[in-house]
Amino acid sequence: MLLPLLCKRLLPTARAPLIAYRAMSIKQLPSGAYPTMITPFLDDEKKSVDWDTLDILTEWYIRSGVGGIFSVCLSSEMFQLSNEERVAIAKRVAEKAAGRVPVVAGATFEGGLEEQARLMNEMGKFVDVVVIITNQIARMDESDEVWLGNCKKLMEVTGDLPLGLYETPVPQARWLTLEMIRWVAGTGRFVFHKDTSLQVDTMLSKLRAAQSVPNTPLKFFTAKAQFISTCVDNGGGGFSGVTANFYPWVVSWLSGQTEGEKRDKVQQQVSITDRVIAHKYPMSSKVYLSTLYNVPIKTVCRINDAVLTDQDMLSLKHMKDSMDKLCSEIGITPVPPMNT
Repeated sequence: MLLPLLCKRLLPTARAPLIAYRAMSIKQLPSGAYPTMITPFLDDEKKSVDWDTLDILTEWYIRSGVGGIFSVCLSSEMFQLSNEERVAIAKRVAEKAAGRVPVVAGATFEGGLEEQARLMNEMGKFVDVVVIITNQIARMDESDEVWLGNCKKLMEVTGDLPLGLYETPVPQARWLTLEMIRWVAGTGRFVFHKDTSLQVDTMLSKLRAAQSVPNTPLKFFTAKAQFISTCVDNGGGGFSGVTANFYPWVVSWLSGQTEGEKRDKVQQQVSITDRVIAHKYPMSSKVYLSTLYNVPIKTVCRINDAVLTDQDMLSLKHMKDSMDKLCSEIGITPVPPMNT
């Protein structure tokens, strides 16, 4: 009885083309880097969203040459946001981007399919791609058939919204099988897949499964900084991960390179620094931007209250210094967050 009820209540109304990509009825997203956007919070009692700094970050990503922006994701502390905040953040980022790059946003959280569909349709009024979080539309102990059935129900009640998939690793990753990837690619509705596979062979198998479907609009992005060049070399869309919150211009450059000694040097450096970035993340990104770039971002997170030690800070500073040096050698122009 759920599907007829969903269809009756939640079929989306006509949506005005708010931004350039929506007006074009996109079939395929641009390749490149898609930063997993952090959410800046104020240091008030509620840890309210800092809208001014959100605008600064959005502009910084775009000036850094990104292919698009992934808002309302794990880096955004998405599970610590209310539905109202999730929609408001996605809307604000899309309005600030103003069609210069596409904005994708996570939209399936707590609650049943009806609530998830409602949020998807609300998000779809503002962003270019509404992202289904793979571990949220079926329990982890439920079969792939249940997952596929629920996915189909959500597709039916969200009209023509372009969709994406995010294999978030928290609280537990639900990785899609090759058969599921082929099915997704064949629907014509999915245009974004953020893959979090930990093994390069697994990532490549899933990429090739998507590519086996002729004329699919699905773009495949790896979340692993170590896999960027491999993904691009094999026809993937590029990168969507946390590294882009530290030096988005570097991963944007790397996502557009197909060969060469310079590319290999940058890939090596990005791989090495990934562990420094991951330590106490996302607090590490906020401290990094505040301390080393004078971004007016509060060192406030909802997910944890991690404190960075002097050892942590030296690691971040040395990482920045070594990346700046490499950029100078390679000829990559850094893009500081504050446009002075």
